[in-house]
Amino acid sequence: MLGLLVLGGPAAWAQKGGDGTPLPEHFRPTVAGVATLIYDASPGRPVRLTVVPGPAGAAPTTLTLDTTAEDLQPLVAEIRELALLRPPASLGRIVRLGDELGELLLARAADQIGNASRLGVSATGPLSDLPFGAIRAPRSLDSRGRFLVETRTLCWIDPALGAGTTADSPSERPVALALADAVYRPPARPLGASMSDGGISWRRHAARRNQANTIDALGLPVIARFGQSASPALFWESTDTYAVQFLHVAVEALVDPKRPAGTALLLSPARYDEQAIPVTAGELESRLTLERESLVVLSGLDTGGHGIGPGPFVEAFGAAGASSVVASLWPVVDESATHLFAAFYNRVAEGTQTAAALREAQLRLLADPLVFDQGGEREPVEFDASHPYFWAGYRAYRGSADDCG
Repeated sequence: MLGLLVLGGPAAWAQKGGDGTPLPEHFRPTVAGVATLIYDASPGRPVRLTVVPGPAGAAPTTLTLDTTAEDLQPLVAEIRELALLRPPASLGRIVRLGDELGELLLARAADQIGNASRLGVSATGPLSDLPFGAIRAPRSLDSRGRFLVETRTLCWIDPALGAGTTADSPSERPVALALADAVYRPPARPLGASMSDGGISWRRHAARRNQANTIDALGLPVIARFGQSASPALFWESTDTYAVQFLHVAVEALVDPKRPAGTALLLSPARYDEQAIPVTAGELESRLTLERESLVVLSGLDTGGHGIGPGPFVEAFGAAGASSVVASLWPVVDESATHLFAAFYNRVAEGTQTAAALREAQLRLLADPLVFDQGGEREPVEFDASHPYFWAGYRAYRGSADDCG
C-alpha cells in the first residue's frame, strides 16, 4: 500500500529557495521507500518543487514547475467551489481539474518518486487550501489515473504538533471529550424533525451529537458536552477536570486571517457571540493541557480558501500539546461525517496510525453507499457519498514525516 505524507505549516526552507539553507529535520524521511515533496508557491514567480528522497542523507533536487501561485489560485478556488456543489453536475469538472492539477504538481517528479511507497508534501500559498485527495494521479504514477487518496495516504505535517506543552506524565485514566453545538430550548417537535427552533436546527444538532458520539469506539470514558452543556465555561471546566487524550469538536469553526482573534470554535450560530471559543496559540497553550499522543478532531472547520489552510488551528492545538489533528477544509453534512468518523475511530482503536485510519474511512465513502436506518417499519435509505464533497476536505496532520509513518 502506498502512502502520501503531505507536510503543511511553516515551510521556511522552501521559501528561501532550497539554495543551500539546511533542510529542517521534519522534512527528512529516515526510512527507505519514502520521499518528501516541498512546494514553494510564493507569489510572483514559478512554483518550485523540491524532492527529498529517503532515507536521510540523500541529496534533494529542486524543479521549477510550469505554473505560478497566480495560475494555481483560480484552479484551487474552482475545485473547492465545485466540491461544495455536491453531485452530480460538478463531478465531471472536478475530475478534469484533478487531472490538470495532477499533471502540474506531480508529473515532473514522477522519475524521482516513482519507486517511493510514501510521499511527503509541504505546500504553501494557494496549495494550503487545495484538497489534495481530489487531485488525480498522473498516468506516469498511476496507470488508472485515480484520485490521489485512492493510491496514497495523505498526511499533512506541521512541526507545531508534538512540540507544545503536555501533561508531565500520562494519566492512568485518560478520557475522550466530545463537543457538539449548543441548543438553548427544547425542540418543539420530535428528535429528527425538520424544523428550526430559535434559529438553531434541532435536526442538525442531533446529527452533530451522533457524529461526536462516534468517539465511543475508542473504548475510553467519554465526557460529552452537548446542548446547554456546550458552553465555553463548561468546555474549560472539562479540560481542567479531566485528562483529555481525544477531543472531537463537531461545531462550526472559522479561520479569519485578517482578524486572528476572530479565529474561533463557534458553539452556536453567529448571533450568540458569547458562545465562541477563541483559538489562538497563546489562548489554548495557557488554558488547555492535553495528554501525550493526543488527537484533536475539528470536523466543522471552514478555511475559506484564504491560502493558509487549517494552519492556525493546528498551531494552536499543537501549542496545547496535541500530537495529531484531523481538520476539515469545509463543513460536511453531519450524516455522512458520522459514518466517516465511526470508521475512523474504529481503526484508531485497533492501533492504526491517524492518517491511514482517515484514508480507510474516506475510501469507504468512495466505495460503498451509506445505509441509513429510518427505524420502525420503514425501509433503509441508501446514500451515495462518493462525491469529493463528502471526503476530500478532511486532512490528518502530524509533526514530521516519520510521525506519519
